[in-house]
Amino acid sequence: MKMTKNIRIVSLAAACLLLFGPGAVTAQQPKDDALNADSPAVAQASPVAAEQIEGEVTNSVSNTPASDEAIPRRRRHRGGSHQNAIVVFGRDVELKAGETADAVVVIGGSIKIRGKVTDAVVAIAGDVDVEGGEVGDATVAVLGNVRAGQGSQIHGDAVAVGGIVQAAEGATIDGERVGLGVTGLHPEWLRKWFVQCVLKMRPLAPQVGWVWAVAGVFFLLYVLIAALFPRPVQACVEELTRRPATTFLMGLLTKLLAPVVFLILTVTGIGLLVVPFVVAALFLGAVVGKIAILEWLGFRIGGQFNGKAFHNPIMALVTGAVIVTVLYVVPVLGLLTFGIISVWGLGGAVMAAFSGFRKEQPPKPTTPPSATEMPAAGGAGINPDARGEGGPMPGAPTEAVATSTITASLPAGGSDVLLYPKASFWERMAAALLDVVLVGILGGIVGGPPLAFLVALAYFAGFWSWKGTTVGGIIVGLKVVRLDGQPLTFTVALVRGLAAAFSIIVLFLGFLWIAWDKDKQGWHDRIAGTIVLRLPRGMPLVCF
Repeated sequence: MKMTKNIRIVSLAAACLLLFGPGAVTAQQPKDDALNADSPAVAQASPVAAEQIEGEVTNSVSNTPASDEAIPRRRRHRGGSHQNAIVVFGRDVELKAGETADAVVVIGGSIKIRGKVTDAVVAIAGDVDVEGGEVGDATVAVLGNVRAGQGSQIHGDAVAVGGIVQAAEGATIDGERVGLGVTGLHPEWLRKWFVQCVLKMRPLAPQVGWVWAVAGVFFLLYVLIAALFPRPVQACVEELTRRPATTFLMGLLTKLLAPVVFLILTVTGIGLLVVPFVVAALFLGAVVGKIAILEWLGFRIGGQFNGKAFHNPIMALVTGAVIVTVLYVVPVLGLLTFGIISVWGLGGAVMAAFSGFRKEQPPKPTTPPSATEMPAAGGAGINPDARGEGGPMPGAPTEAVATSTITASLPAGGSDVLLYPKASFWERMAAALLDVVLVGILGGIVGGPPLAFLVALAYFAGFWSWKGTTVGGIIVGLKVVRLDGQPLTFTVALVRGLAAAFSIIVLFLGFLWIAWDKDKQGWHDRIAGTIVLRLPRGMPLVCF
């Protein structure tokens, strides 16, 4: 129960950070104006308090003059001044003796309490010192310490996240003392990083030394990868040079879709086995993409000079790193630069991966080659025993296909679509990923398993039997056909769908089989007697 209250207090402080932003903010009540109005009766009753209120300002945390916005409103009462909840951002706060406040929340600073706080005291990235004062509820310090001096009273819990709780002799803490310090963790380091980097929205700051050490390690890693694996980096640089806008949009799309895909894979249960591989691929792509961004910047800057040294990839990487480092130090602009480079680099890596997959595939024919044209292209896949000296015998069935080990003869009325090249493993996985996202949304609408499985089976079997492809197949340009040239019926599509489910159950081995199978068939393809072909962009896949 008490720990729940502490969590609520920390959440309140974080909410204040998001809502109020830089500066000092105080919670006001509608009646404050009336309470703050000068009252002769009050002034006569307590002239000393009135004189104290007029002369004091809580600017002990800063040497700059305090503005009206930075001073919490005070309500005069006998025996001292009363302040509403105090929320201060980026500086220290001191509640002097004789002063009372409802609550005190400081983000990026420390708190010193000599007066009385009726509710909680919270400091994020700062210490809380109660020196002879009184706190009516919990006292919480995140990335800081809680100290209770002699004669201090804390009527709630004393919690230090990332620090320790210290109580002098004579101090009273009615609640629990919770110190969540971590061995080897220095709260001062994290506090300085939070104030100088997080609050100022920049990755690097001159005041935080350990951040520069981490940046140096990453720079050495970038240089090592650029020297050992120049071809992937160069491929990303070429994509950034050729299609800069497209790579950025692709990176943004990848960032947006990645959480959705992870969620869907997690919900399925079996997809958890795939998540580590996807995360590793995205991480490596982000690293290689960022190296490519740095080299690309270095090449662009070096292009303004005639020196040959600037055309060296390593020299370009160093030049780009220097430019980006300078931008990282600038508040706000540093965070924007970091975000843009991360998205852009990931997009370049994704585009380079797709380009590499396309280069590995044979060129797409503009029209389906006829059976009589196959010998002119090299005669691969034609059975010489099925024709005479002068060519194919009239009416004899023709065997297909180029670069294929399938030797099943097609009937005379078979479709020429079988003469198109087979879809690669990565093309089929791209289409499957799009379908998984769509099916996951539909499955979530119906309430998840077991209805989600039936929805997925109906989706794939229905689309395969109706149009020979799915939504993902339409986007990528794939079509499912039968090896015997007959139409794909619902029964065959249903068998293929159930076989695909079996391929998933056995740790996706049935799908991985596509990568090394000569005919690019998975287990569900072999069971159903189907094959997936890649059609030219100009050829319509569906006709509604």
